[in-house]
Amino acid sequence: MNLLYGLSGEKYPLYLFYYICYMKKYCLLFFVWLCLGIGKGKAQYTVLHNFDTSTGCNPAGSLNLSGNLLYGMTSKIGKYFYGSIFSIDTSGSGYTDLFDFNLTNGAEPHGSLILSGNKLYGTAPAGGINNWGCIFSLNLDGSGYKQLLRFNDTNGENPYGSLLLIRQKLYGMSSGGGANGWGNIFCIDTTGRGYKDVFDFDGSNGGSPWGSLTLSGGKLYGMTEEGGSYLQGCIFSIDTNGSGYSDIKDLDVISGDQPHGDLLISGNKMYGMTSWGGFYNLGCVFSINTDGTEYKDMLDFDGPNGKYSQGSFILSGKSLYGMTQFGGNSNGNIFSIDTDGSGYKDIYNLRGTDGAHPYGSLTPSGNVLYGMAYTGGDNGVGVLFKIDTNAATSINDLPTPPTSITLYPNPSTGIFTIAFNHPELVSGSQTSIEIYNVLGERVLTETLRSAQGDNLINLIGQPSGVYFYRVVKENGELIGEGKIIVTK
Repeated sequence: MNLLYGLSGEKYPLYLFYYICYMKKYCLLFFVWLCLGIGKGKAQYTVLHNFDTSTGCNPAGSLNLSGNLLYGMTSKIGKYFYGSIFSIDTSGSGYTDLFDFNLTNGAEPHGSLILSGNKLYGTAPAGGINNWGCIFSLNLDGSGYKQLLRFNDTNGENPYGSLLLIRQKLYGMSSGGGANGWGNIFCIDTTGRGYKDVFDFDGSNGGSPWGSLTLSGGKLYGMTEEGGSYLQGCIFSIDTNGSGYSDIKDLDVISGDQPHGDLLISGNKMYGMTSWGGFYNLGCVFSINTDGTEYKDMLDFDGPNGKYSQGSFILSGKSLYGMTQFGGNSNGNIFSIDTDGSGYKDIYNLRGTDGAHPYGSLTPSGNVLYGMAYTGGDNGVGVLFKIDTNAATSINDLPTPPTSITLYPNPSTGIFTIAFNHPELVSGSQTSIEIYNVLGERVLTETLRSAQGDNLINLIGQPSGVYFYRVVKENGELIGEGKIIVTK
């Protein structure tokens, strides 16, 4: 055993020395935090509104800012139980339930509203006469609701993304239906006339898009969740008239797959996130040229730094800001990363009590970012929040004591021993290990015999390859995760 000697000649195991040093640093950080003021961290992240079951809950999209008002949608409950459209002042006051969906006029809206003149436009992936979703418009005061298009499967079904306005035409995508059943790209006039099926996915060229389109240089760019050469989705471009479709990148489980958000374009570079794939199969951040060259996996989410992103980036200077659904302490996190892939910052970890599991993207206003979380908050059904990026380095929780997790031998033919130590756990607590294959399928769940010590994990019978493990407490809190390899 490696030993280190103290000033008085006492012997310390090397790992214990590291732990003592860590705890001294932890205490010093705690002291500095107290000196700077206990409320400082909390002041940077502010819950502006706690959603409830009377006026709408579980927001699954992003906000639109106009003046000092934020416009958004909830996917659940409201007056008729199918979601609502609301406005709220940027101060958090004046929440107004503008409109309630009733299934016939649409249901469970996702994505964000877009604003043009005095009208809001959006999509609902369910409801409508045919229950395949609809496109709608609404006046800013909540009056004048109109269904511009009712999807009927033939013209598309279940649009989960947002609309894009180009010269009085609304462009969007449906996740299913169309000529081949894989979804389509469509456009329609803001009046509800002139619907056009611009392009039909067929699986081989992509399928089941869940995000939105981005316009650059006269071309539309987007992503699909499924289809392509590896059936894990693709990145594509197409002319606005429906010609010139190009599958510019087929995604796979190694480089990232199944994107749910949109592409952000700056110059000739596009930036996005995937909800799965990457080194840990928890999603990744990527960049790619608009011509499909130089794809770069900029960051692999590993859980603590993010996990399962459902949204898109915003750009401020050279920094990309985004959110993940289950990152940080498993409630989701807000982060930034430079456009060259360096400078990652975990800006804020949602705690559950102040929101959990954000599905959408952030909305910027100066140095303030506005966003929504699907669950959590005072009522457990979501929050609307703001965060000040000027204090990004002081927002995070204090560091937690280290967890030591070791699986050995690694690689192995199928028998592994897991040894871990966590200062907050006591012997006898219900702690489990979950094992996943590269497709995200859980292949093993086992309660560990003790919270601290050695446990035998048997993967004999599973195919050789890379697997991912998660160690979780009985309340679902993530303790640690990593990668193991089975060989034959």
